[in-house]
Amino acid sequence: MSIFISNLAPSLLDFLSFKHALGIEYKTGKVYLRQFDMFNYEHGNHNGLTKELAEGWANQQANKSTTQDRSWISPIREYGRFLRSLGDNDAYILDNRYTIQRYHAEVYLMTDEEIQTFFKACDSYVLKHNSLGRAYVFPALYRFLYCCGTRCGEARKLKYQNVHLDKGYVDILYSKGHRDRRLYLSDELILYLKHYNKAIEACFSNREYFFPGGSGGMCSSTAVSANFRNIWMSAGLKRDGKVKSRAFDFRHHFACANIMHWSMEGKNVHAMLPYLMRYMGHSSLESTYYYIHLIPDYFPQYLVLTAPMEDIIPEVEEYEI
Repeated sequence: MSIFISNLAPSLLDFLSFKHALGIEYKTGKVYLRQFDMFNYEHGNHNGLTKELAEGWANQQANKSTTQDRSWISPIREYGRFLRSLGDNDAYILDNRYTIQRYHAEVYLMTDEEIQTFFKACDSYVLKHNSLGRAYVFPALYRFLYCCGTRCGEARKLKYQNVHLDKGYVDILYSKGHRDRRLYLSDELILYLKHYNKAIEACFSNREYFFPGGSGGMCSSTAVSANFRNIWMSAGLKRDGKVKSRAFDFRHHFACANIMHWSMEGKNVHAMLPYLMRYMGHSSLESTYYYIHLIPDYFPQYLVLTAPMEDIIPEVEEYEI
């Protein structure tokens, strides 16, 4: 039975299959596509993606929303582009009046002092619970996130066979959009991970994952999030208001810290961003420019950097960051 019911069902299924073929799960997009399909079914059941239909859906969603989130725009806009690519020149693509809320609301930029306090608390907090390997895994995993700016899922899924400490790098495979990449590590991190590896091998001698969970398998996303939150709070660090720190914010800190470091060294930040793009696994340079948006209060050259790029700094969804 098809998950879609309107006359657009065949092309919606094709679009979803196209996303899956690219290695994108598109779970959130699928939810919005189903809602859009129902909207079409209840509002004329059009055979094509018309301007009336697309904007009717967009306006209804905007009127229902109680926040500035506009993540529901992207699936419909991409659906229109997909239809155009197949030769349907009448397919309507939502124009620039409908913009996606950038991910500011979910970003917490940690200070250096907060990070130091966090790791000091982390090293003692993990000793309070008698769980096999716990005292080694979480301090190492969070330091890896901090030093390398990977996505949490990439760290959790990192396999032992893809870590080459003797050669100074790790291979991140099967990431978003199948953008495999090799990350070279600092000497300090290599030394730390060598000590970690020796200790964790005593707990899990034949482990598959470099940062295993309590049973020796993959560490869960819940464990990474919950332990980060508990450590943060045990350290007495501030956690209130709409924006709350998360393990994923190590990635944001990594990007912003590199940009600020290059600026203070007098380097051409525009010329350096392609290196940051490849290291972080972004699909485009525009996605990396997102981080310049995050630091206007800390980055003296913010206006100088962003002025010539005003037209290309893009809408960026969470999965891309």
